[in-house]
Amino acid sequence: MSSHVRLGPKVKVNEPQKFIIFDRDQKVLVLDSGILKAVPNKSYIRPETFHVLASPSAPASEEKGSPIFLAVSKGELCLCCEKPKGKRYPSLQLKKKKLMSLASLKEAARQGYVFYKSQVGSRHFLESAAHQGWFICTSCNLREPVGVTNKTGIWKHTEFSFVKV
Repeated sequence: MSSHVRLGPKVKVNEPQKFIIFDRDQKVLVLDSGILKAVPNKSYIRPETFHVLASPSAPASEEKGSPIFLAVSKGELCLCCEKPKGKRYPSLQLKKKKLMSLASLKEAARQGYVFYKSQVGSRHFLESAAHQGWFICTSCNLREPVGVTNKTGIWKHTEFSFVKV
């Protein structure tokens, strides 16, 4: 009689999907001296490739969308929404952290990195899980940093198109 060792199902680490992101004015997002900015989509511009990974922390919800992590710079700089000390409002920051390491953080530590990606028509909204009601946004003005806002409207674009790379 031979003995078999049964192993549990293999846990597959999801691979990040890669996208180029456009805002409502068809501006693309680029990394400029460590700052994420929205610029006109011209032939000589190289849009930043976003690495998007499903977050294991929170279940998808119908109103909020799917929880995801976002990173740029080959998955080495992660987008994070947190409130800096002494500030009244949260801000969008790029943190030097590997995208694939976020899932192993404790829930409280990774909360600022989670964004809910919801879809309305062909557009997507990216809401901070840590600061509900705050959305990733671009300015109507060119070359301004990407940020977060709790006011949608004419001066801030919170709607994005994701184009698979």
